[in-house]
Amino acid sequence: MAEPAWAGPWAQEQGNWYLQATVTQEELEDIDGNRVELYGEYGFADGWLVTAKSEAVTYDSDYDLDKEAARLTVRHQLLSHKGWAVGAEGGLVYGSSVAGIFGCDAWGAEARLSGGLSGVRGARSFYTFADAAVVHHEDGCTRYRAEIGYGVDLWKNVFLSQQLWIERGNDTADSNKYETKLGYHFPWVDLALGYRQEFAGEYDEQAILLAMTVKH
Repeated sequence: MAEPAWAGPWAQEQGNWYLQATVTQEELEDIDGNRVELYGEYGFADGWLVTAKSEAVTYDSDYDLDKEAARLTVRHQLLSHKGWAVGAEGGLVYGSSVAGIFGCDAWGAEARLSGGLSGVRGARSFYTFADAAVVHHEDGCTRYRAEIGYGVDLWKNVFLSQQLWIERGNDTADSNKYETKLGYHFPWVDLALGYRQEFAGEYDEQAILLAMTVKH
């Protein structure tokens, strides 16, 4: 089963890694765009991992709407008991991605607290998690985010994942997003096709995405 990228309390085992590349065809206020996201995790000690994310989006517009964002954090799995886990994460960020062009710019710092449950029910592997995060940028822009998601193996190598983001800030547009991905576990890679939709009402955005995940 594909683990939840970019969120959740879990740590990779020491020496293990996880890489995901996502390409997105999206539409923002009737303007076409293309996004590339790269994300990685590496377990460097027992219960500890480092995460890195980079993304860039370009729009087919005469206006300067293109955006770039990056994040580098350390996550610690605080506890684990009978499938339940709690984790904390913190690090540096540049720009923002959830609210698109209506988000924060500049450098900043992020702190995150996560809880989740994973295991096997009825021979099906699953996970579910909830995160709360605050991000403060050097220009004074501050964002508060909640993330909820789950994933489950539906049948043999077919899996489903869904995630919800809710973000509010003092200098950004309100953003509510949901994403659904349906994928397949190949021997060395997971491939998933998905759809993402903004529904907070302050701007229109939707996207079709293709994600490739490899791990060790």
